[in-house]
Amino acid sequence: MTKQSMLAVVKANAAPGVELQTIPVPKPKAGELLVKVKAASICGTDISIYDWTPWAEGHIKPPIVIGHEVVGEVIEINPSVGSGQAVYAEDIKIGDLVSSETHIFCGSCYQCRIGNRHICENMELFGIGRNGGFAEYETIPIRTSCKNDRSVSIEWMSTQEPLGNAVHVVTKANVAGKRVVVFGLGPTGLCAVAAAKAFGAREVIGINRGEYRRKLGKSMGCDATYDELPKTLVNQCDVVLEMSGNKECFTQALEAVRIAGTMIAFGIPKAEVSLNVGKYLINKEMTIASVFGRRIWEPWYQVSDLLKSKKVNLGKIITHEFKLKEFEKAMEIMKSGKCGKILLRP
Repeated sequence: MTKQSMLAVVKANAAPGVELQTIPVPKPKAGELLVKVKAASICGTDISIYDWTPWAEGHIKPPIVIGHEVVGEVIEINPSVGSGQAVYAEDIKIGDLVSSETHIFCGSCYQCRIGNRHICENMELFGIGRNGGFAEYETIPIRTSCKNDRSVSIEWMSTQEPLGNAVHVVTKANVAGKRVVVFGLGPTGLCAVAAAKAFGAREVIGINRGEYRRKLGKSMGCDATYDELPKTLVNQCDVVLEMSGNKECFTQALEAVRIAGTMIAFGIPKAEVSLNVGKYLINKEMTIASVFGRRIWEPWYQVSDLLKSKKVNLGKIITHEFKLKEFEKAMEIMKSGKCGKILLRP
């Protein structure tokens, strides 16, 4: 029988920090699953929430359980949605291991109707706009639940969400046969390195200030890494992936891309970024695009294929593991930058 209470990481107040609280185990509403969490991983977004940045202020309404990169076992299914209708989980059954798509779409707005459910106009974000997975149990909508292949390890299942982001970035950039530069070798940037290699990039170069993550970049497939953009790479890169959200890196990324090249912006800057439109966008006749999360569901299937085929080894970026009750210690290491992906176990 399910416990009545559970441990959870709660953003309790509109201020820096979080609290470990004992709260009631949630009950699945109509169209939801109740999941017993097996593993979760910390994202850069969780740091922003912890630090209470302006972005977090605009997206979080405390109190809320945070965490969106998670895998858990289905222990209850509530398919009913009322009015005589039902939402079925298709092949999802009790005992299955599932992850949640972070972008919980409405299914009826303009963007959803034209196939852009990942940028739904009425989107609710898992672990941001509703309770998430840094807990012993969680509820997730059936419509945004992804059944995991059991041939993939639970550790990798909990870390596949950032790989999905990276796959969306890389496929949008069309990297095959090209020189690719990745700015920011955090976990999603590291996944972008591996994905670029898997999708046929001729050369992948990583830019990151910290030596620790430059070494991880090499292990994930970087042909070379640097602490900043070398002069030899200015205007010489076919594809530039800005994964850091660092204001200075954004400018360096524009310097790196060659004439008629492509830049994809993924990292979210903490402050406004100004740029010389004439010098970069006009004179270079470059293509600049952005990515917000993953399309639903193409990258999830691509990620599953990459992991099952061992073309991407997420084990190389999982560097630390903690109990959920040790969240503060895990966050301290995460903020130091001397880590890859950090796992949490209930």
